[in-house]
Amino acid sequence: MHIAIDAQPLLEQSAGVTYYSKGLIEAVLKQDQKNHYDLLLWRLFPKKPLAMFGGGWNFSYRYQRFFPYKVFYKLHKLGIDIPLELFFGRHDLYFFSNFVIYPHFKGKSVILIHDLTFEKVPQYVARRNVEFLRKFVPPSVARADHVVVNCEFTKNELIESYRVPAEKVTVVYPGVDPNAFYPRSEKEKEEIKKKYGITKPFLLFLGTLEPRKNVPAILKAYAGLKDRKKFNLVLAGKKGWLSEEIFRTVADLGLEEDVVFTGYVPEEDRPKLMSAAEVFVFPSFFEGFGMPVVEAQACGTPVVTSNTTSLPEAAGEGGVLVDPRDVGAIGGAITKILSSPSLRSELVSKGLKNSRRFRWEDSGKKLIEIFNSLN
Repeated sequence: MHIAIDAQPLLEQSAGVTYYSKGLIEAVLKQDQKNHYDLLLWRLFPKKPLAMFGGGWNFSYRYQRFFPYKVFYKLHKLGIDIPLELFFGRHDLYFFSNFVIYPHFKGKSVILIHDLTFEKVPQYVARRNVEFLRKFVPPSVARADHVVVNCEFTKNELIESYRVPAEKVTVVYPGVDPNAFYPRSEKEKEEIKKKYGITKPFLLFLGTLEPRKNVPAILKAYAGLKDRKKFNLVLAGKKGWLSEEIFRTVADLGLEEDVVFTGYVPEEDRPKLMSAAEVFVFPSFFEGFGMPVVEAQACGTPVVTSNTTSLPEAAGEGGVLVDPRDVGAIGGAITKILSSPSLRSELVSKGLKNSRRFRWEDSGKKLIEIFNSLN
């Protein structure tokens, strides 16, 4: 088959959605020995995307250099649709990696739905994104021949919300790269701490700084720790929408000297920070999957995370689950881990075991099977 992949969303700075899509597509390209893939890109200057997956015999990059993506995207939002095949030619199957199917093409289609935050908890999503996704995701799901989701939780939400037949939806878990996410040496830990100006043992949150991630609760739990002065709290990630509340909370609690903001963390530094942390704290209100939880486990770091949405599915038995609205419970879980070497050792062992369930190789094989079933 000749398969087209909408690769434009992969050019965004890596957050959870982009990271999952990129890992999944890379796993497919490495393993598929039968099909040929075109990565569709709207790009005037191709140098950046050329490094995305290197080169391979079974795929090529297809560039639309003359019609700007922003114009195509805005016209689509306005309901003015230009056939995708006009720009990239015909394909047997299309894989859309970011919620929405583009219009007017002949061929089968598979769509990747990362979560239903915009439906279930729209208060945690920018209004313009809620309006766009509520308008275009339902018809995209209906149009698709198959839907891929990243966990059982999202599958159940999708079936409930859009009345999708269960057999049309397949769970393909994200993977953990064992060559990147593993326990690091003491030397590496000290080097990464020095790079980001971390002067003490530290607690870590890693993710976009936005309301859904519940960072103010982490700050309040940290402020209430008995031995707080022995630890830094590191908030690693780029600013998201409405992140101002986080900085106000830091000021209100008088934590300016103890909280470290790293800004966006490049992929190569993520596992080093995770491995160096005493505890990884991730009490998010809502997650499509919560891959940072599994990545931290793979790095040998104990995890505190939420007992809601997909996070228990991700953490397995390798995390302490808490009510994300209970600041006392978050602080209590952190304190237990810091004060109990035996609990820490148990969580590290169970976390490492849990993380081995998630392999990109398995994920890629499963997606290839879905593609071939539509031939």
